[in-house]
Amino acid sequence: MTIQARVRLASLLPLLTSFSIAACSGSSTPVTQSSGGTPAANGGASNGGAVSGGVSSGGAVATGGVQIGGAANPSNGGSATGGANAGGKSGTATGGATNPGNGGNATGGAPNPGNGGSATGGKAGAATGGVAAGGKGGVAAGAPATGGTANPGTGGAAAGASGSGYTENTGANCVATAAPMLSAKNPKLPDPFAMHDGTRITTKSQWECRRNEVKKDIEKYEIGTKPEPPTVAATLSGTTLSVKVTTSSGTITLTSTVAGSGSCVVIGMNSNSSLVSGCTQVPFKHDQVVQYANGGGSQFQSDPFYTVYPSLFGKVGNYAAWSWGISRLIDGLEQVKSQLNIDTTKIAVHGCSYAGKMALFGGAFDERVALTVAQESGGGGITSWRTSQDFATRTSTNVEKIDNTNYSWFLSSMKSLDPYSLPHDHHELIAMVAPRAIIALGNTGYEWLGDESGYKSITAAAEVFKAMGVPENIGYDFTGGHSHCAAATSQTAAVAAFVNKFLKGQTADTAIAVKPVATKYDLTYTNTWTTPTLQ
Repeated sequence: MTIQARVRLASLLPLLTSFSIAACSGSSTPVTQSSGGTPAANGGASNGGAVSGGVSSGGAVATGGVQIGGAANPSNGGSATGGANAGGKSGTATGGATNPGNGGNATGGAPNPGNGGSATGGKAGAATGGVAAGGKGGVAAGAPATGGTANPGTGGAAAGASGSGYTENTGANCVATAAPMLSAKNPKLPDPFAMHDGTRITTKSQWECRRNEVKKDIEKYEIGTKPEPPTVAATLSGTTLSVKVTTSSGTITLTSTVAGSGSCVVIGMNSNSSLVSGCTQVPFKHDQVVQYANGGGSQFQSDPFYTVYPSLFGKVGNYAAWSWGISRLIDGLEQVKSQLNIDTTKIAVHGCSYAGKMALFGGAFDERVALTVAQESGGGGITSWRTSQDFATRTSTNVEKIDNTNYSWFLSSMKSLDPYSLPHDHHELIAMVAPRAIIALGNTGYEWLGDESGYKSITAAAEVFKAMGVPENIGYDFTGGHSHCAAATSQTAAVAAFVNKFLKGQTADTAIAVKPVATKYDLTYTNTWTTPTLQ
């Protein structure tokens, strides 16, 4: 029986979990859930939304520098400092200019919200005399670029737009490459604090480049490269958000029907989120990028993503394309935030099952996401490939592993990889979210989710949050006894606590750690590395 056939049985025989391995990664219908409704028993909630900024509420300063003049939108979690001249990483601001980016200089009061972008599109350039430089992942602010025309940097929007200074990837300027497969197998989860050259990071600022090494590993071995930010132009007509995305190859438009209210935003995967409440709902319709295709293992060159990136067909998995699409929706929200009356430093992403993986990749790969809610993501989500293989070998349980996942969502070449030879694993994918917030939910009633593996993976990832001094920014609840993607009462409360603290600025206890309980589970695990205290 194929994985896809077993998926379809999941909707009819939820208790016969040994026959339903791929329901998490290959449900027979897209994960959908109506706003405020009860999740489908076997489809799950496709919810999401991410908060940019990368900091917990309460004013903690994350990496990325400060913003001048007490403005409310510092780069990547930086604090607002009343009139101090400060830029992003290695950048300077002169003459009262706002430069929250990561490496660029602003002179003469010109805003430069990008990531070191120049007025003509290059990196590490300066914006002078009111010229707007978009920069990587940023949007142009102020006067038009050279010659009075719209000429943003890489990923910048048309000149004249207002930018927050938050960037998609604060470490984009790091010289980071993927590591080779290990020459000697490593049966334990790799050291998340060790750079590829063998040195261990000792400061929080070094995490930017270490995080980008992990990103490169995941892109090389699992999903392919997530494209750099393109030019984006957004409009809001009534409740319809339209985001026009243009590359040298073509143009596509992503749309979303905005619902609800609240200054915070939740981006649901293919539908509104019922777990994140009190925020503006802006669902990400994933088929507008690449098709879900009922969980099948096929890719389609006719999909919109390949209109703008035709050369990437067959070279990326769908999670690279979907995470790119989530980021473009965030670009659009930044441009219309005043019309929606939203705070784009308070964005969450949420999804369940295959969409739980989607939310995890979306939150890990875009630092403008403040809160990631990964619900029942299973294999290829919060579970690590090594610990899933360990569990399957020990118990003969057919969980989703590196050799039997969906190879349209991931690279087909991944099927032949030995998980113990990977230079990375998914505890580091989770850790890419740090120091921003993440809450992961499991469900022990569905054996194929591999919650033993998920528990070991997320507790290893939690060591990175601990090292950065924000242990309360990561939580997990593996409570079972409910249908797939129908959250238990404790899980609903857990998500509410994270939403209240990280999206609404309220006081809430987010020290949430509910272990999975099942007779087959052995939760004993010891890392081979120690946890430093990053300065």
